Formats: sequence, structure tokens, C-alpha cells
Amino acid sequence: MAGPGPLTDVQRRVLGVLIEKSLYQPQYYPMTVNAIAAGCNQKSNRDPEMNLDEDAVWSTLEVLRSAGLVSRVLPGGSSRVERWRHEAKEIFGWEKPQRAIMAELLLRGPQTIGELRGRAHRLYAFENAEAVAAVVEGLSSGEQPFVAPLPRAPGQSAVRYAHRLYSDAEWAALNRGFETAQPAGGAGIQRSVGGAGTLPDGQGVSVGGEAATAVDAGLRAEVDALRGELAALRAELERLAGEFAELRSRVG
Repeated sequence: MAGPGPLTDVQRRVLGVLIEKSLYQPQYYPMTVNAIAAGCNQKSNRDPEMNLDEDAVWSTLEVLRSAGLVSRVLPGGSSRVERWRHEAKEIFGWEKPQRAIMAELLLRGPQTIGELRGRAHRLYAFENAEAVAAVVEGLSSGEQPFVAPLPRAPGQSAVRYAHRLYSDAEWAALNRGFETAQPAGGAGIQRSVGGAGTLPDGQGVSVGGEAATAVDAGLRAEVDALRGELAALRAELERLAGEFAELRSRVG
């Protein structure tokens, strides 16, 4: 697979929309400029929200086309307007599972494995979280990976993953934003149990620290599992909302 290069936020959004539509609603793909703009600006399944006009989308498509990432489909048959399609498989070598993960990362930003499983299911039927993790691991390998882990945020045990199509400055800022605020070596946990578990000579009671760590790890695992289930329910709700909006636009 060819290595990634940085894209602007608008370029990432346009590419993500094209990949998403090709997997989620292939009957409406390739896409017109108007449809791409609507996909870029929709409220669901997007972070951050954008408000792009068709001129901005058009100029972005032309830049992506010069880079070989999208191609134009000229009018023909029953179609009277030109349409656009992505070339992610040809350029990057992404198969459907990889495209599903990358689309979610491009459209929503950094996510955990549980979040990716719940949200990418509408694009590709992953069997379980392990299948998602395997795809993420594959995208994270190589000299120029497409995906990389971020530092754990304070209070979170699950690792978040982000695509590597950010600029160097954006990537550095993203890593700083996810850096943990806890002191090194788990000092925060030690202080929380140290008052009742410290001997007169200053030697800490190791059993109390290990027990507290085990309980904390168990609770965090349960919270992460619940977060994954919640993300799946939200993704399903957003899918239904998207289908309803699509139906309303066709009827009205």
C-alpha cells in the first residue's frame, strides 16, 4: 500500500463522505457535487460539523483528483450530471473493511475499538471487536501507517486511534490534547490508598495498592464495554435517522 500524505480538513471530509456512501448506500454512488456537499454538512455521524458550499466542495474535488484520490464520472445513460467517486482502493490498497474503518476515522476523528465497532457496522459487518482490532492493527503497521494510537486521556483505559492523514502540526496538537494528566508510575492511585496503608517507617502496603488497581481495572473494563454498547445504539439510531431523512427528501 502506498503511504499516506497529509490532507486538509475539507479534503478529509470529502474523501470520507465518498467512501461512506460507496459502502453504506451504493445505490446513490457515484455522487454529485450537491450530494457530496450535503454529506459533508450533515449533522449525524460527523465531528466536527461543517458548513461547506458547492464551490468549496468542487474545488476540493479538483485538488483530490489531481492527486489521484478521486475521479470524475461523466454524464451518460440516464444521468445528466457528472458524478464523483473515490480511488482509495486503487491508491491506498484499502479493501472494504479498511475503507469502513478509515471512513469513520475521517468523518468522526479519534475513536476506540469499541466505538469503531459500533459505528462502522453500518458500513461493513464486522463479526466482533477482535475483527475490528485486527483491521486497525493492519492499518497501523508498516513504515508509513494509516492509523496510529493516541495517548490515553485522563480516566480512560481504552486506547483511541486516529488516522494519519493529518498534517504534522495537527498530529502534534492531537497528541497533546490526549496526553494523560496523571503522574508517571500510577502515583495517583498510590496516593488514594496510601494514607490508610502506610507503615510508620514509610513503607507502603503493597497488597492494598494491588487490590485497588485490580478493582479499578475491572471497573474501567466494564465502563469501556458499556461505552461500546452505547456507541452501537447511537450508531443504529443515527442510521435510522439518516434513512428517514433520505426518505423525506425523496418524498418531499
